[in-house]
Amino acid sequence: MNWDDLRYFLAAVRGGTFSAAAEELAVNRTTVARRITQLERRLGQALFVHQHNQYQLSQFGEELYRQASRLEKDLLSLEEQLGLGEERLEGQLRIAAPLGLGPEFINELSQFSLAYPQVRWELLNTLDPIAALNHRKADVAIAVSNTCPPHIRGHFLGEMGRAVYASKSYLKRIPAETPLAQHHWIGWGKDLAESQAAKWIARELPDTVYKPAEVNSWNAILAAVKSGLGVAHLWCFLADSDRQLTPIRPPDEELSMGLWLMRPANIPANARVKAFITTLRPLLKQRLG
Repeated sequence: MNWDDLRYFLAAVRGGTFSAAAEELAVNRTTVARRITQLERRLGQALFVHQHNQYQLSQFGEELYRQASRLEKDLLSLEEQLGLGEERLEGQLRIAAPLGLGPEFINELSQFSLAYPQVRWELLNTLDPIAALNHRKADVAIAVSNTCPPHIRGHFLGEMGRAVYASKSYLKRIPAETPLAQHHWIGWGKDLAESQAAKWIARELPDTVYKPAEVNSWNAILAAVKSGLGVAHLWCFLADSDRQLTPIRPPDEELSMGLWLMRPANIPANARVKAFITTLRPLLKQRLG
């Protein structure tokens, strides 16, 4: 078998579509489809089946994916041992970050680009950056977590505190000292119902508390609070620098979380990942203060 064909197959499985694989591999969709068709003919087996208006892996395709992923890991390990990838500071780097929070670190990512202009990075905003690593959709992640899973290599950057903030326009209508249950709260939607902040609201506030809106990302809740729509728990290291916002309660230790740089522990880090972690680690630590 041609390893290149397997590389196209792995990209199609991880991307979910031929179009996503084409974007990752910097080719067109037709090329991806052609290479996978060639692989199916060579193997004499269908790798994908059409079910429920979408393509899913066949039983043979699932087994090939497991074996090809293992082979890819061995090749990366061999490359690491032989030092073949040390000087290749070019190509694509996929970075997973929490939904809406990733853009807050664009300044640090820009500094990485200045240091390594040949590395093209893609920022993947996702609800679960660690899952993106597990499914090989990302090479490295900026993650918010209290712990580091055993299958992940993590670099702890510091604690991020959270407090209840309101905009100055909101405080003209409802004073800061008003009991929390009488404030207007920006809620978290169903996708983030299990988050710490959402659980705090469900536990500490009555069901009758007024929630004019619910959102599912950091940038959405930040914009809602700044507009004067209501109050919410915001990350202190970001909200404290915004002149439109005022904390109405001190930070809640229960809601603080750690910021991490993470990568898969079972896959040797290539030169791009190493350079990214080395560059971003001090920058993000400084950002947290």
